[in-house]
Amino acid sequence: MLLFWTLIGLAGAAETAAACDSKAITKQLSEAAPTAAADLYSQLAACDKAAAKAMAPKVVPHLLTEDADQKAAIAAIEVGAPDIVRTWVTGLQSDEKARTIAAIGAACNNSKAVQAFFASGPAALGDAFWSDRWYRGLEECRVPAIQSILQAQLDKGVGADRSRFVGVLEVYSRNLGAGALPMLENLGKTQHDPEVLTYVVSAFADAAAVGTDNADPKVAAQAVGIITELAPTWPDKAVEQARITLNALGDDRASDMLVVVRYKSDVQEDGGLLYGTVVLEDATCKNGKHTQIIHYAEVEDPGQTWPDQLREKVDAAVRHAWNPSLAEKCKGTGTVDVKVPEGPFANEKAYDAWVKQQLTDIEKTAVDKRTKLAQDPVSI
Repeated sequence: MLLFWTLIGLAGAAETAAACDSKAITKQLSEAAPTAAADLYSQLAACDKAAAKAMAPKVVPHLLTEDADQKAAIAAIEVGAPDIVRTWVTGLQSDEKARTIAAIGAACNNSKAVQAFFASGPAALGDAFWSDRWYRGLEECRVPAIQSILQAQLDKGVGADRSRFVGVLEVYSRNLGAGALPMLENLGKTQHDPEVLTYVVSAFADAAAVGTDNADPKVAAQAVGIITELAPTWPDKAVEQARITLNALGDDRASDMLVVVRYKSDVQEDGGLLYGTVVLEDATCKNGKHTQIIHYAEVEDPGQTWPDQLREKVDAAVRHAWNPSLAEKCKGTGTVDVKVPEGPFANEKAYDAWVKQQLTDIEKTAVDKRTKLAQDPVSI
């Protein structure tokens, strides 16, 4: 029995040796066309690392950018030729470079050699590692060495290149998930550039992996808490972004409630907002008369309606409360136009001035009959 297994083992070794003839593969590789070189190089790397490392300077610079070539580049990194791969990638067109970096990055979690390739990137490439966006390949590479270089870059601050800071922050947030929240919270407290701050707020959704199959509701809930706490200290532009981010994080109520933060100078004594509406019924009646009815009223909101949500809510409310049906009553045809302001009013004086202007504009058109009706306040 021992002899049997010995023979089987020897046969297997012989078969492996036959399948892994590095000299034969090297010869084929030396004569191969560019379209065939990538697969042969990957075979050589799996067969004989030393031979593949030796062939890297001859093969890698001539790789294309198809899937097989990207796999060959990863193989070259793993056999110990990272600098040759860096030089090759650097010379690619921008779109090819981005695709290739992404492909190499996808192998990062499962390859210590690829991890080292990226981790040593800033030292090897200098500023080009950031300006050429090598860091974009690191979203899924969740290892300490990679997270450290992202953290170190962000610790330098925004600097002259805002887009770089924002790009690295996005990758950092997606990579670390919950671990990115402390930095985002700190930036939310210390960043005073309104434009940069909007990107910081947006990055909370990146940390929660919003829009991916790995969305994390726990991280989302933490992010919502941080945003709602800090939003009152932020400029208007950042608050408007916070509204969008909270919505993306799945908390529509918190998103709507931010309207009183955005329009804090207009909040009324009861904590709500004062809007208004002018509703114009315009009809040509059966008798040929051009007739109008103008309704106007204050609109009371408890502090949960943004201006771009106002028209839909007011339209529903006034149709229910006032039943505007002039055209139907006079057996003619017509329209109902619901007008709302661009934002909340600070007080009733501002509301009155807006209504007056709306009425003035409407009254520029001559009609046979016009009726104006001041209605009771409408709640939405």
